[in-house]
Amino acid sequence: MTASDPNSTAAPAAAATDPFAPSTAAVRVFAGIGLLLLAFAYGAFLIIVLNQAYSGDGASGPLVGAALWSMGLSAVVGLLALCLPSAVVSHAARRGAVGLQYALAFAGPALAAIDFA
Repeated sequence: MTASDPNSTAAPAAAATDPFAPSTAAVRVFAGIGLLLLAFAYGAFLIIVLNQAYSGDGASGPLVGAALWSMGLSAVVGLLALCLPSAVVSHAARRGAVGLQYALAFAGPALAAIDFA
């Protein structure tokens, strides 16, 4: 398979500039792993929120809504990076989306842990 083949898993634009760039299939695998890690991030979110609710003043932190939005957007970005075909999304955009997916997933529990009380 050549890089101009539409069914190729190689990263055509990234391979010309970076010989160590991951292939499109590898980026999709990382997007799938990110979706699995999102389940663990949601579990950590629940533990943090319940701990805040049962200790202290009985209320969770003020950024719980933002944390939920962050993890929800992480799932959407991860599904887009995983499912969209290569004709629609460039390789660089897919790699950036996977990075954004991980950042949003880890921001969820971090935002939930913020408590100004």
